[in-house]
Amino acid sequence: MKIHLFFFILLFWVTILSAKKRYPEYGSLDLRRECRKGNGRCKNECQEYEVRIAYCIRPGTHCCLQI
Repeated sequence: MKIHLFFFILLFWVTILSAKKRYPEYGSLDLRRECRKGNGRCKNECQEYEVRIAYCIRPGTHCCLQI
């Protein structure tokens, strides 16, 4: 049973490492910077004249764009 667990962990580890090497951009997305690039601001609540499009760092803060 221990040998099966060892091989399962080894297979999982090799799979994750190859995915990180092939697609490194998915693990390091900075949503705050992307919000600023789109001319938005990270706030807790958007004003009436702003549109909420996404979350910034935490689910409590939103990226607000002015209309």
